[in-house]
Amino acid sequence: MTFDELTKINYLFDSHAHINDCSFDDDREEIIQKAFSKNVRYIFDVGIDLKSSQKAIEISKKFYPNVLAFVGIDPEVFIPGSSLFSKSYDEKFIDKEILKLYTLFKENKNYIVGIGETGLDFYWLNKKMREKEITQNEIEISIKLQKRLFQKNIDLAKEFNLVLTVHSREAEKETFETIKNSKASAIFHSYTGDYNIAKKILDIGCGLGVNGIITFKNATKLREVYKKILGKVTYDWGYCDFYKKGVFFETDCPFLSPSPNRGSKNSPENISSIYEYFINFLSE
Repeated sequence: MTFDELTKINYLFDSHAHINDCSFDDDREEIIQKAFSKNVRYIFDVGIDLKSSQKAIEISKKFYPNVLAFVGIDPEVFIPGSSLFSKSYDEKFIDKEILKLYTLFKENKNYIVGIGETGLDFYWLNKKMREKEITQNEIEISIKLQKRLFQKNIDLAKEFNLVLTVHSREAEKETFETIKNSKASAIFHSYTGDYNIAKKILDIGCGLGVNGIITFKNATKLREVYKKILGKVTYDWGYCDFYKKGVFFETDCPFLSPSPNRGSKNSPENISSIYEYFINFLSE
């Protein structure tokens, strides 16, 4: 699906969920049906590696066309200490995994809406550096490999004219420059950066993902970013009005449950409460 096609969906949809996560293995069908009952028309189920991408496709086959998959490889594969990390990962690993991802898409393209989750993650590297759990050399290797993997995911999205769902944590400037230079279309999922980068993202025709973080008590600065971007919003705005502005709603479930349920297992049905909270504070 192209970015332009996303902006024309006139229904509430979860633009970034992980219902392929093992925490949903016992209640997946129930939580999907519950989301549909809450007026959620589509759920985009996002992979973080080949295994979860394949699982997202299998789930889509069962709930098609209302559940569609994003397939991609997350930058955490190159972060020491991550559950996705292996010391055997290198540039050859990237080429092999991308080839497998390419084949996965070609064989299942009807069930795939986009590429990702992909991007850059410097948060964990910075944290591990502060705690002296990682060396400068390890950081440099990780960043180099993350950037190569990111570009390979971008190339795949451009070849098939698909939108990217982009992971960017403490790497907003670098991630933005990569997307800008590649001229790819993307949604910066779980955006928590400042207004200047947000405006640049929208100016190049990309989007921002809003999730439960917007409801957190300590997210005042983030709410101000969206107030500045959108201005005064009235209750007659529909979902499509936000999509046209480049603002998309997501849960990132099972993570980031909106307040007052912060810390509990999140699910796609909560996209309704995230949307309601968002339009309420913008209408004040």
